[in-house]
Amino acid sequence: MPLDELDNPFQPTADWPPLDGSLLGEARPTLPIFPLHVLPGRWRTWVDASSRLFGSADYLAHCLLGGVASVGGAGIRIEVASHWREPLLLWQALVGGPSSGRSAAFARVCALLAAGGPGQERPVEEGGDLVAPEVLFDAGLHRVCSTLSGEVCGVLLWREDLAEWMEEASQRPARSAWLAAWNAASAMIDDWPKPCYSLVVAGALSPGYTGADSTLASRFLYVWPARGAAASLTDADADDAGIVALLQRIAALASHREQPCVVPFDAGAARRLEALMQAIRQRTDAAEEEGLGDAAVEWIGRGVATVVRLAGVLSLMEWAESGAEGLPVGVRHIKAAHELWSAYHLPHALAVFDRAGARPGDQAARRVVRWLGRVRVPQISREDVRREALCQSVDAAGAEEVLARLEAGGVLRPLPATGSTRGGPRRRRWEVNPAVSAVGAGALSYGPRASGSLMRRAGGSRSGRP
Repeated sequence: MPLDELDNPFQPTADWPPLDGSLLGEARPTLPIFPLHVLPGRWRTWVDASSRLFGSADYLAHCLLGGVASVGGAGIRIEVASHWREPLLLWQALVGGPSSGRSAAFARVCALLAAGGPGQERPVEEGGDLVAPEVLFDAGLHRVCSTLSGEVCGVLLWREDLAEWMEEASQRPARSAWLAAWNAASAMIDDWPKPCYSLVVAGALSPGYTGADSTLASRFLYVWPARGAAASLTDADADDAGIVALLQRIAALASHREQPCVVPFDAGAARRLEALMQAIRQRTDAAEEEGLGDAAVEWIGRGVATVVRLAGVLSLMEWAESGAEGLPVGVRHIKAAHELWSAYHLPHALAVFDRAGARPGDQAARRVVRWLGRVRVPQISREDVRREALCQSVDAAGAEEVLARLEAGGVLRPLPATGSTRGGPRRRRWEVNPAVSAVGAGALSYGPRASGSLMRRAGGSRSGRP
């Protein structure tokens, strides 16, 4: 059964088609829970124990992955092939409403980082003392770059309002510097080069906003969990000291950014990734064909690089607790990283992009649906849409595009045009689906149609199981 049929309680009303759930209401979709089994043992145990305070593990596990990535900084690279080394960087968006636990989860991981692992001086062969990483709160580009100009391996930047950061980051000339930072590259700022060698960005994001810059939006890993079970203050068995020791071991592995420690792929991992590259390319093409929008298409297109980075983080976490000498990325790390990307992060990202109106016209169309739910009229005209619902934020052509989207979504259908008895222009009106009146009472559920089919192809799960 299609996902929109599962999510949408309003099946055809009389001779109306089903409503497109992606245009309805403000409720969140049901998304997979974080697959804790992909984390190595001691890390998994810590997340499970520590997350009792938050009611769910999603935000905390998400932040922990970013924390592990940040301790390596620019001093660790994942080598897929001799010509391809991926930086150990993850950008993370914690999506949810106020008091959802986003900032608290980040603070919990920051407490580990401040406890003695990263942030402490440690010797390197050449370059003196190296500090990695430094945590900055709500800092701008120049503060980040001035920090990175010093002898730090990297910066972990937290933005309490990630939407504000996205607006700032999309402005020139800062945009090129932020994009370079995702690749641990240097960039020109104010006509002189400043290093953006290693920057992990994390922040709180409200549902419904990913910014107008799809290239920036596509670089984030999104997590949008449901509100968890009742919180518990009992987390005494969370082994903070043990996790700090593991973080210290990873931090000590990192070398100077000019001569980073290289974590290689073994032969099996390379073959596995090669097979996944074709599958991810096909998913990207499918997303484009389904019209999911530039941000979604670009996000999926970055899937190979993201899987490599996640595999590197997971391999380091396993290495830190195993005490092994060798440090290759193996097949099991690629499998776990791909599962995390495809069965968890992909459906979360698609839901966020769908809510944000990744498809052209969706944001305006949703405004019209909410307006229709308030006014509850049986018919409307194009001028009603343009003037009343959208407050003249679109012209006549734009209103026509919105009307076409609403027709395709089963919200409206055209009525026969009527003409003036004096030969004037024919008047056009649209009939409103009676089910839309339920939007005003918040009774419609949210079920993205286009993203649903891609979630099934990607192996996403609505039950919370991978």
